[in-house]
Amino acid sequence: MTFRIEGMRDIERALEAVALKSTRVAITRRALQKAAAPMLAMARQYAPIDQGDLEQSIKIGTRATGEVGRAAYSRYMSSSWDAAKAAGTQAQWDRVAESAKAVTALKDARRAFKASNPPAILYMGPTREGWHGHFVEFGTAPHVNGGKFAGTSHPGTAPQPFMRPAFDTEAGPTIERLKPLVWAEIQKNAARMAKRRSA
Repeated sequence: MTFRIEGMRDIERALEAVALKSTRVAITRRALQKAAAPMLAMARQYAPIDQGDLEQSIKIGTRATGEVGRAAYSRYMSSSWDAAKAAGTQAQWDRVAESAKAVTALKDARRAFKASNPPAILYMGPTREGWHGHFVEFGTAPHVNGGKFAGTSHPGTAPQPFMRPAFDTEAGPTIERLKPLVWAEIQKNAARMAKRRSA
């Protein structure tokens, strides 16, 4: 679930006046986190409670698991390793030199992502501790179990959405809260900079 906020040209101009890009990103992230806090609280409220691990795993962060570029890195490393194994031992050593190209693929993917996306992106949802969150949100189809219960039938589970209702309810209010929060963060930054200059 994503949404893009546009039509805030006055805030964009004020942010552009902030000298450091890292400071602009930090200002935007802090404001986004504060604006999205009620959405986070609602998602936790809607999360079904079994042991409480799903509810507590829902967080707001600046990175998603499996961050951009890792897929490109993995694809490159996997294909070069398969080719090296097929060719023999010398090729396996040559593969080590190829890892630099895999790192380049990772960096290129990240640069392309940064160029086409806004500088501050927040993610909200279950962390690793709530790895089963998508099964809860969307439900599961009937299936045959593997692992410890291999061969047994599972009837599936009904969806128990918690993220979507929170998003649907809070997306509009989050946007409304954002503009004054960004202004407040810009003013705090300006006050800090003025204080440093006078010291």
